[in-house]
Amino acid sequence: MVNLDLAGSENIWVASSDGDLERVKKLIEAGVPPNIADDNSYTPMHAAASWGRQDVLRYLNSQGGNINITDEDGDTPLFSVEDLETAKLVIELGGDPLHANDEGLTADECLGEEYPEISNYLRGLIGKPLIEVSSADAETDQQQSEPSKTDPTQHMTTNLLGMVQEIMTEAETNGISSDSPELDRRLREAVTQTVDQSADFGRLIASRGVDVLQPSIGANTLEMVVEGEETAETASSSEEASTTKRQRI
Repeated sequence: MVNLDLAGSENIWVASSDGDLERVKKLIEAGVPPNIADDNSYTPMHAAASWGRQDVLRYLNSQGGNINITDEDGDTPLFSVEDLETAKLVIELGGDPLHANDEGLTADECLGEEYPEISNYLRGLIGKPLIEVSSADAETDQQQSEPSKTDPTQHMTTNLLGMVQEIMTEAETNGISSDSPELDRRLREAVTQTVDQSADFGRLIASRGVDVLQPSIGANTLEMVVEGEETAETASSSEEASTTKRQRI
């Protein structure tokens, strides 16, 4: 018989919130389901996501934890995140940014006021216009360019162009010709890596009929990047250089 230790300080919800991976493992191995909900429909998945316990979240997911499990309000763990890296992990594990809760709101809409950076990350993924951030928030993200505030896919372009710029600089330093097969291979690998990282998410978006492709990422631009030619966009990019949570058990 599984002892859930509901009244103690080490139940699976608290262990997940605390990031106590060893305790979580022991409970899971003892037969506690990773998707078990407490009296408020709060699951270990929600707890780990809310408190940013990424190692616990990965483990729970590997043991059958549903990254899109909902609570009584229809909120998934993505609605609970409070930092950008955890939001990215939830998406990596299959979190659905298009899921709407019982009020008809998506995670980006729920997080917009308190966590605009997370909201804009999610909005960028699904092709929504980004929200304006306060001056205080803007100061903490000074490297965000004007195009990235209006183009939902600009962050992907910037990441790719950054890798390309690094490869081209290294090649120039080492005297490698721009038409070198090795340089061509590395550039193509950079493009492939960027595409592969978002392949699963892209299929999810496509299945929902959402068009996230913007004119700024045209075939000509990618072709020129692969061929090792520096576009105007590449040159421009190279110049860029405790909240209330659900109470613990």
